[in-house]
Amino acid sequence: MRHLENLWAQGKEPKVRFIEADRTSDQNAMAFSLYRQISEQLDDQSVNDVRAECKLVVGVGLLRKSDEDFHAFYSMGLQHLTHHQKLAAMEFIPVSSLMSKAVFSEYLDEIIRKYSAAGLSLISPAEQKSYE
Repeated sequence: MRHLENLWAQGKEPKVRFIEADRTSDQNAMAFSLYRQISEQLDDQSVNDVRAECKLVVGVGLLRKSDEDFHAFYSMGLQHLTHHQKLAAMEFIPVSSLMSKAVFSEYLDEIIRKYSAAGLSLISPAEQKSYE
């Protein structure tokens, strides 16, 4: 709220979009666990690289199907970019945070399918604790 007040005080007109927080902390933990595990098995990609790749390759498609506004935004603003430029944009563009709990669950499932099919071994955070 302070940030909005500061913008108004500067004569700027902020645009705010409210969305219902529908994800669980377990889902967020699972996503970041997957990003880390994938990064550890792909020597040439950082966790942030993996996160951007997952957001772009998996998340954008799911979000375009489930959110008309995002579909229009992506089609107008990002679709024409190269893959490398889109990956760079993922650092600044919310994708998974705009997903509902159900769509985010689908996002996690698709990440697991995609990287498991590529030969990576992925385990849930709960399973990891039992190995530690």
